[in-house]
Amino acid sequence: MTRNAPMICTTTVTTTKSSAHRALRATTVATFITATIAVAGCGSVNTTYTRTTPADSAISAQTRVNDLFQQFFLTAKEVRMNRTKGGPMEVQIDVENNGFAYKTFSYRFDWVDTAGNVIPSQLSVWKVTNVPSGGSTVIRAIAPSDDASDFRLQLRQSES
Repeated sequence: MTRNAPMICTTTVTTTKSSAHRALRATTVATFITATIAVAGCGSVNTTYTRTTPADSAISAQTRVNDLFQQFFLTAKEVRMNRTKGGPMEVQIDVENNGFAYKTFSYRFDWVDTAGNVIPSQLSVWKVTNVPSGGSTVIRAIAPSDDASDFRLQLRQSES
């Protein structure tokens, strides 16, 4: 029986130590999360919009997401497409960053004709841009010819 008594005391001490360790660990994690949010908030941008409804030239767009990370932080706020004075189509897309850090991404426009065929263009190259936390940017492109009737925009994460 004397052997069991120390085991019970040891178990009790271990449980007490473990609870204290868990409390310290929870406090450390909470402090780290608070500091991370505070630091991330320092780089954010507050944006004010005067428009409350979509523009007359705004169109609906279909989105297919293969990268969930992009889906949660980068969103296309509005897509506008107009014919330029010279004739070809122009598209402007408002991209918003809802994340907690600068997002650097690459984008590319491919233009298609009424039959859905891609129109070859030297302008269809990957371009890099970034958006600050809470900010937005406009990416735009002009079709390579008057034959273009629609476009396809591709986005991907970028390191540079």
